[in-house]
Amino acid sequence: LKPSQQPEKAAKLGVNAPNIVFYGPPGTGKTFLATALAGELAYPFVKLSGADIQSKWINESAQKVNDLFREARDVAAEHGGAVVFIDELDSVLNNRDGHANAHAEDAKVVNEFLAHLEDTEENNIVFIGATNRIDSLDDAGIRSGRIDKKVQIGPPDQAGRKAILRAQLAGRQHHLSDDHLVRIAARTEGFVAADLELLVRSAAKRVLARDGEAIAIRDVLRALEQLRS
Repeated sequence: LKPSQQPEKAAKLGVNAPNIVFYGPPGTGKTFLATALAGELAYPFVKLSGADIQSKWINESAQKVNDLFREARDVAAEHGGAVVFIDELDSVLNNRDGHANAHAEDAKVVNEFLAHLEDTEENNIVFIGATNRIDSLDDAGIRSGRIDKKVQIGPPDQAGRKAILRAQLAGRQHHLSDDHLVRIAARTEGFVAADLELLVRSAAKRVLARDGEAIAIRDVLRALEQLRS
């Protein structure tokens, strides 16, 4: 995302920040990664889910898409850039091919969305979408020039689990050392980001239950046993 961090230099080189789709199983941390990218860029983060955009009223869903990107343009103009994140992208940018009976409203939403994706570069907007079903996305919507990168997000490896644990513990009182995090990460093979978030939250609740002050390794291990049972 260097073009967004060095916009003047990128403009001279004709390089723009990519629009991205994260795809993979539920709970693997797609939203977490989008939030982290916005933080790295120090850009405001505009977030909606596909369910937020969908409406039973004629033209309202397409209008919501238009409103979203208008807000993002205003924010980007004020702050130098913006990140637009849409979860459940497949409910907005669904594939129109082979669906002769697809609702006309769905086509309006897709067309509105595609028009705005083509304008992100000139407005210094980085679009990030997340989906569990990349095969259901509209082919025209995810072609190069609209979506430049498609990144598969699977269950994290041990180093990834340790990093997620560290991020979840940030801002919480705890007595967990680096060795403790390595130990926990080794015991949580197969856990996705959502599982690790639940683990830390459950450990924090145990601290309250025992009237403690900070998360200790015993709290995490007991929470882990409970989650596995």
